[in-house]
Amino acid sequence: MHESAAAPANLPELPQRWGHPRTLWMLLGVTVGLNFAFYGFRSYLTPYIAEQFFAHLGGAAAQRQADLLASGFLALMYATPILGGYVADKILGETRALGISLWLGVLSLLLMAAPSLAGFELGLSLFALSAGLGIPLTVLIGRNYAAGDPRREGGYTLFYLAINLGAFITPFVCADHIGQRFGLRWGFVAAAAGMLAAAVLFQWRKHKLEPVLPKGDHLHGRAATVWTLLAMAALTWPVAELLAFPLVLRWAMYVLMGLLVLYFVVGCVRRGERVQTHRYLALLLLFIALVVFWALSLQGVTSLNFFARDHVRAPFHYTLFQSANPLYILLFAPFMAMLWPWLDRKGRDPSTPRKFGIGLLLVALSYGVMAWSIDHAGGDRIAWWPLALCYLLQTVGELALSPIGYALVGQLAAPEEVSLAMGGWFFGVALAYQLAGWVATLTASGTASALAGMAEYGRVYTQLFVWGTVMAVLFLLAAPWIRRLMHGVR
Repeated sequence: MHESAAAPANLPELPQRWGHPRTLWMLLGVTVGLNFAFYGFRSYLTPYIAEQFFAHLGGAAAQRQADLLASGFLALMYATPILGGYVADKILGETRALGISLWLGVLSLLLMAAPSLAGFELGLSLFALSAGLGIPLTVLIGRNYAAGDPRREGGYTLFYLAINLGAFITPFVCADHIGQRFGLRWGFVAAAAGMLAAAVLFQWRKHKLEPVLPKGDHLHGRAATVWTLLAMAALTWPVAELLAFPLVLRWAMYVLMGLLVLYFVVGCVRRGERVQTHRYLALLLLFIALVVFWALSLQGVTSLNFFARDHVRAPFHYTLFQSANPLYILLFAPFMAMLWPWLDRKGRDPSTPRKFGIGLLLVALSYGVMAWSIDHAGGDRIAWWPLALCYLLQTVGELALSPIGYALVGQLAAPEEVSLAMGGWFFGVALAYQLAGWVATLTASGTASALAGMAEYGRVYTQLFVWGTVMAVLFLLAAPWIRRLMHGVR
């Protein structure tokens, strides 16, 4: 296993708390606040866009426009870490980049509360750009541990729990309590309060990270900050305009993906290191599995959200289904964290590629459940439990692949490219959002009949079940070969 920039061979003695470095707990607090903000508005984003800005187009057309705008924004948000990772690595340094990201996130959420579509899109644009600079948060988690520290994977599991603690709480606050009482527009203001708490905490305690940072973390002084802010101000309006052209955005992302792959290919050729080249190839194959998984799972933000609103009988507001995934993670992540070491002691721990295949299979089965429940509905609505089971299967699949993915990038990437590689990993989620948005538009049939509309959902979910199962089987068969390409990285 090679040493990565996120896993130095030696670290100075750090103050400890509850078995982990104290700085980890500060970063986990920042993570809770940041994800309270993001998942707070994501829980109702697509229906809000349809009802607030496109209702005049009619139900199906409004749903399609909302799916495209929301998925385009979310794709951009996960694509910008590629550039943000480069800026953090080469220009700002990690802590300064993260601090700027948090403060600009507060401003962007307040812009999203604007009643006009133009102001709303400017807020989306600024949030997407600022999110790119936030990529060092994931890297900083790993910097708390030396290479080979057995607590490292546990640290990332706690990071995942912190993400989902914020995600679980916030639909109750932003969408249900605030949104239903005062209007969903005010949910963005509540989300901004969570982001503000994260920004203040990080600003207050970031100096404690100095011992674990690489030399020269603040690379180019204050001038770098000024130029970065000017560049983001200049890009905000063009990016907002780009959101209005989803087809152009989609192809721009494909081009960016091609350039990213080219960058790593050229880097591998220049190094001439066989092992590192193999590791990047393994990372690319795992990246493909990641994209397929999230393209299916992220229907929870788009089509499953509309399905919950229109076709599910539930004793609570439909937006609270958005708390199902983080609730399941909070319940089952500790169990999964204990399961893998237990299986390892018995010599039965699945390899990382096989865990990715298991994740793909479970998310495919979740749509088998939805297709079955729609086929046996006997009307235009189903009970709440099939949707809850769907989210459960998706969550267990997510726990099989997503937490280990964060740690894996830091071990498979070359030492000098960790933030950029992590940005590329997040870019996989960006591509998945694009694909998820396109799939979601297929469920908007435009028919006046609620029963026929639900049947259209059933047709699409059946296809997701079939194709997802095929991909899972192919990946499970290829898992031993991918494992060999990783050259000992687990």
